[in-house]
Amino acid sequence: MASFEQHVNTAVIITGISIAPLYSSSLIDLNQALALLLFGMIGGVLPDMDLENSKPLQITSSILSIFVPLLAILILLESLSIIKMLVMWFIFAGMLHFMIFKVLLNLTIHRGIIHSVPMGIFLSQALAISFFHFFHYPELFSILCGLFLFLGFVIHLLLDEFISLNVFGSTFKKSLGSAFKFYQKDNLLGSLFLYVAIITLYISYPFNLEYFSDIYQSLQNITL
Repeated sequence: MASFEQHVNTAVIITGISIAPLYSSSLIDLNQALALLLFGMIGGVLPDMDLENSKPLQITSSILSIFVPLLAILILLESLSIIKMLVMWFIFAGMLHFMIFKVLLNLTIHRGIIHSVPMGIFLSQALAISFFHFFHYPELFSILCGLFLFLGFVIHLLLDEFISLNVFGSTFKKSLGSAFKFYQKDNLLGSLFLYVAIITLYISYPFNLEYFSDIYQSLQNITL
């Protein structure tokens, strides 16, 4: 398994290279480019969210525990007084950090269903849909946020597989094949649920497919 630093560095490098043609084609501005870089980096560590005491889990749980409840309160309960908002934020942040993430760890195993391609697709869809339909960001930018989260996610899976290869020998590590996968063999029901969720989101919240053509054409400008 690659280290936390290897995952972050690889995701940032590849994401940065992919962002360049989008920016030069004027599909995104500088602020959006920085946001996409951030989502690529987040995607690069997300698959290790099921690893207890991992840096990704510690960092992500701390950040989400602070900002998600605050964002929800500001959007949904803006009529509350400051004191009530602070109390509710403290309660929700504590529940998220000490309960929800603990439950997540107890229900998952490392390199389980979270460490799979359909999970990356689902999280990317959820991000794009949330940005466009609920936070009202431009459709193209919302799609790109989801795509770059997925890009970082896939980079993580492929890097773990590459590390599993014994490049200079004739054997492979036992972990080979456990990182980049399209289903979890010991959790077929969970894998099926993910695919059903992906199809449901695609049908319920369709995006303009013409944007994908624009993105593809701009990415063709990448020179290796």
